[in-house]
Amino acid sequence: MAALLSCYMGLVIVSIASGPIMAFFAGQKTVANTWIQADASPATVKIILFLVVVGLVAAKADIAVGRDNSMMAPLEILAYSFITGVLIAGTVFSYLPLETQTAVIGQTKIVHFLKDYYTIWLVAPIVLIVFVSSRRRS
Repeated sequence: MAALLSCYMGLVIVSIASGPIMAFFAGQKTVANTWIQADASPATVKIILFLVVVGLVAAKADIAVGRDNSMMAPLEILAYSFITGVLIAGTVFSYLPLETQTAVIGQTKIVHFLKDYYTIWLVAPIVLIVFVSSRRRS
């Protein structure tokens, strides 16, 4: 669950901070009298920022799923793990340039689901959380 929540945190932080970070790496902004002029693409900055946030938050969070001894606990863990993986892959894929996305989709039959159903991958964890929490209350 921590990794899943960190995905949403990563999405928010990337949408807020990628512009200023990209301006820093383009040499347009200074931080502590330091500036860097690099040829970092926006996709690279967004992907690295997203993965760093996901990694840091998931590693430091202490949120557990399925602590009860019911039969659903392993299924919940599998569902959360699957959705988290798909959400991370879909988000990284969405940050890639359109030409790269098209090339990757042309080489595989599965990856297009990441792009075509990205909105579903964003909403599915919320539906799963509501379903699991309502099941626990009853």
